[in-house]
Amino acid sequence: NVYFRAYRTNILVGSDRVGMGDMFLIALIRNAFNMVMPARTGELSYVYVLRRKFKFPIEVGISTLMVLLIFDLVIVFSLIVISIIIVGVNKYSVSSTFIIIIATIMLVLSLLILFYLSKIIGIFLKVFNKILSKYKIGKNKVIQNIYKKLIDINKNIETIQRRKIYWKVYLSSIAIRIMKFSSFYMLIHAILRPMGYGFSSLNYWVILLATAAAEISAVLPTHALAGLGTYAGAFALAFIILGFSEEISIIVGFNYHIINLMFTVALGLIAMVILSMPFYRVRE
Repeated sequence: NVYFRAYRTNILVGSDRVGMGDMFLIALIRNAFNMVMPARTGELSYVYVLRRKFKFPIEVGISTLMVLLIFDLVIVFSLIVISIIIVGVNKYSVSSTFIIIIATIMLVLSLLILFYLSKIIGIFLKVFNKILSKYKIGKNKVIQNIYKKLIDINKNIETIQRRKIYWKVYLSSIAIRIMKFSSFYMLIHAILRPMGYGFSSLNYWVILLATAAAEISAVLPTHALAGLGTYAGAFALAFIILGFSEEISIIVGFNYHIINLMFTVALGLIAMVILSMPFYRVRE
């Protein structure tokens, strides 16, 4: 999972100054901060490490991060639609048809944003420029620097689109999500096995829906520090809706989140220590 994340990011950055080993460590740090920080603000750690350690301009980090996040949305919403169709429409208490419609709309919007991202930002920049030229705030140096950075970010997105690498990013994004949800499935199976649940009684697509609900909750502003309460709560709620008892749902949700949190943060800390070591050399 982390290897494919590193590979995907390395493709988007497209520079010899950073290798797969570097991106592997950056991916571990990004995962750790995402688990700890609320509302996915941990994503900014990726931009920070690229800028601080590897001396990449901020616009490179932000532009590649934007593309990565949109690809993640495309894959997640696709998997949600596929999962509901396989599990069974309207099989549970929540209207599956309604969820499919919402997920499909979000999928289409994500695809449109992905392919027209530079044009959307271009329209925003034109509006922003008119506002700056009309009001005195446009003379503020900070605002002018922000405007220039936004232009640079958009130029970098246009460069990424011209390189025609989206198919590689798409395939690696699919591999990332399949491996991630599969690892979640194995973890949940390990937790439930002592309670008498085997592979035959744990539908892969049902587990995917529950973990997808927890992942989406991590993006919301209500996501607490380290996801304590909110992440496990979203997972438990999805588990209950999908037919599991309240007691089992709470036990699985809590254990699943704590184990995931501990391993992710531990690997992130190790990666940070390695990057900060004097012997770690960055390519010129």
